[in-house]
Amino acid sequence: MKKRQVIILGGGPAGSTTALHLLQAGIQPLIIERHAFPRYHIGESLSGECRGAIRDLGLESEMLAQDYPVKHGVNVFNPHGVPFWVEVKRRCPETNVLIPTSTWSVTRSTYDNVLLEAARQRGAEYMECEAISPIQEGDRITGLQIRTDGGVLENLHCDVLVDCSGQATFLASRGFTGRKVKGGYANQIAVYSQLADVVRDSGTEPSKVPGNTLIFYKAKNHWAWMIPVSETETSLGVVTSAAYFKEKRLDKAEFLRTELLNLNPDLTRRITNTDFLDEVRTNTSYSYSANDYTGKGFLCVGDAHEFTDPIFSFGVFLSMREGEFAAQAIGKYLGADSRSNGNPFADYEMINRQGQDAVRDLIDCFWEYPLVFTRMASGVNQDDITDLFAGRLYGHIVENNKSRQSMRRLMTARRAENAPPPRTEAMQAGAFAESLAAPSLSR
Repeated sequence: MKKRQVIILGGGPAGSTTALHLLQAGIQPLIIERHAFPRYHIGESLSGECRGAIRDLGLESEMLAQDYPVKHGVNVFNPHGVPFWVEVKRRCPETNVLIPTSTWSVTRSTYDNVLLEAARQRGAEYMECEAISPIQEGDRITGLQIRTDGGVLENLHCDVLVDCSGQATFLASRGFTGRKVKGGYANQIAVYSQLADVVRDSGTEPSKVPGNTLIFYKAKNHWAWMIPVSETETSLGVVTSAAYFKEKRLDKAEFLRTELLNLNPDLTRRITNTDFLDEVRTNTSYSYSANDYTGKGFLCVGDAHEFTDPIFSFGVFLSMREGEFAAQAIGKYLGADSRSNGNPFADYEMINRQGQDAVRDLIDCFWEYPLVFTRMASGVNQDDITDLFAGRLYGHIVENNKSRQSMRRLMTARRAENAPPPRTEAMQAGAFAESLAAPSLSR
C-alpha cells in the first residue's frame, strides 16, 4: 500500500481535530479507527475555548444545527449549599476585556461524529480496522501494522504516526513512550448514566440558565456531576474512591441511585426519579500520564498520553488544542529541508506540558485547599479562574495569571517530599490571601 505522510490512530476529537488542521495546511492524513461512529462516549461538557476551536475549524453552524444545550458556566455546590459560579467568557481581541459568551454541553456520539465527518468530507482518508503495533526501523517509527475486518495483517507506512487512541494509550501501552504512571486520582471510580425529568435551573441570568454544568461535592474526591445533554435528558455521575464503592457492596445501578439521593442536598432535590435511561457504566484507573510521548516519527495527543480528572471538563478541550499544536508541529517537520537527528516534536511536548500542568494544579488546589480556591473563584481574582476554566492555559496569558502562579507555589510546596505537614486550611487561606489580593497581571 502507498506510503502516507501522516497516519492518525483514533477518530475522536483529538484525531479529527488533528486531521482538520492538517487538511487546512494542505496535508492529507489517514485516520485509522476501530469503532464505527457514532459511538458512545462520556465527557459531555465543553469548556469556553472549545467554542473558539470549533469556530476556527468552520464548524459552528454544524454545532448550532445539533441544538445542544447552551452552557453559560459552571456552578459548584458544597455540602452546605453555598456555590461558587464560573461564567464562560472570552477575551476581546482588541481590548483583552472579558466578555460573556457561551459554549455547549453535547451528546458525545453526535459531537464526535460531527468532527470526524467534517475531516472525511474535507479529504481525510479513513479506514475502520484494528491497530496491532507500530512499525519501527532503528529508533524511528515508520508505520503501523493493522488487521483488516477480514483478519488480514497489513503494514501501512508513514512519515509521522499520531497516537490519538485516548485512554487506550496505544503507544504508551506498548512501551514506545516513557513509562505510564498512575496519576493522583487513579484509585477512584466514576459511576454514571442518564436521567429524564431532572429539575434544572430556569432563570434568565447566566448562572441560572438550564444548560449549565453543575458540580456537587460531599468530601475530598467525592463528588457528582449534572450535565444537560438534550432538552429532556441529563448526564449524571458520581466519582468516589474505589474503596468506598467496594465497601458499599451494591451493584453499580443501586450505588448510583443511592448516591444521587444522598451525596449533596442540592443534588438530591433535583432528582425526581431514578429510572436510568441508559445502562449504568463505570470508569476506573483514568488518571495517568506518560512522559517522553514524542520522538522520531511519532507523537501522542490528548488522553493518549495524559488525563488528570474529569471534574472541570478539560478532556475534550485539551485533546482539541493539542491536536492543533500537533498539526503545526507536523507541518513544520514535513516542510523542513533537512531533518534533525534529535526529537523533532520536543517543542510540541513542551507547550503541552504548560497546559497539562495548569489543569493538574487547578484540580489539586481545589481538593487540597477548597477555601483558598473559593476565595480565588469568587473574589478579586475571579477573572483568573474564569480564564483557566475556559482553557486559556498556554503562553503569556497563563504565565501572567496570578492565581495560577499562586496555585503552582502552593501545590509545589504541598508535593515536596520534605514539606512539613500542612497547617490548617484556615491558616493556609490567610497566608495566601495577600498574594491573591493584588490585581491580576492578565487583566
